[in-house]
Order: sequence, then C-alpha cells, then structure tokens
Amino acid sequence: MVTSKYHSDFGNGVVIYADDYVNTGLWVLHCGHSRLISREPIPVPFDELERTKQFKIWNSPISKADEQPAKEALAAITSVPHWYRHLRYLYSGLNDNSDLSAHMFDLIAEHAGRSWGVWVRQSISYYGKSDGFTLSIEPYDPETYVDYDKAFQAAIKSCPAPQ
Repeated sequence: MVTSKYHSDFGNGVVIYADDYVNTGLWVLHCGHSRLISREPIPVPFDELERTKQFKIWNSPISKADEQPAKEALAAITSVPHWYRHLRYLYSGLNDNSDLSAHMFDLIAEHAGRSWGVWVRQSISYYGKSDGFTLSIEPYDPETYVDYDKAFQAAIKSCPAPQ
C-alpha cells in the first residue's frame, strides 16, 4: 500500500496500515503506534468478562517499590463481584498484518488509600472472535494517565493527513 495516508512505520520492517479503517469514518489511527481508536467507544464485553474464569496477567513496567502493592491492589479490585462493570473503552490495536487484534478497556480504582489504573486487554483472534483477557495495573497519576479522550486527541493530531 504505497499511497497510504494512515500508517505507522516502526523502522524494523513492520508497517501498520489503517487506511481501510480510517476511511470508514469510524476510526482514527495514532500514527507512530498501532493504536486504532473507535470514534464511538466500543461496548465493554460484560457477558464475556462474566464468564471468564481465569485472566492472564501482564506485568506493567512499574517501580520495584510498587510491585507488591500493585499485585495486592489487582487481587483486591478484581475480587469484588462485577468489578469490571466500571470499565470504559480506551483504544484498539492492530497487529503486524494490520488486522484488528485487541481492544483495551480501563478503570480507575482505589485500594489501600491509593488510586490505580487497571487495564483489561481483550485479545481478538484472526477470525474476529474474542480470545481471552489480560489484566495489568499501575499507580494512577492524573498527569500521565491516558484515558479515551487523551488517546483520541493524541491520535487525531498524530498523522499528517486529517482524520
């Protein structure tokens, strides 16, 4: 796709193309990342989350001092029945083949006097079906935390062509 206006070139031979998505008018791409953001937030898959018995855990890059409190916070937050009811759509992701591969959802939760950002990544299979969930957590900092609005605004400004 030589005439692509909406792509991310990672400099290692991998180029993500999103023209087909952006040209629908339903999505924006964050050029420089593989983030694809729906103009209308995607609904949280509550039914699938309800049926999920086991979640994968991804260790966020956090300080050594925050590792144990983060583990405790994630365990406490996710032990509350229907904890996922407060999730919001954040963004989606494209894989190396420019196919939709994930949706990210987030929430802010309190534990032990601290605020935490919790992310739920819904993996999407090659066939477009849900393929499990991965959780991650980090201390919440309102100055650096990227919510849907911040991600959307950054994406709109990231490409040389209007979206």
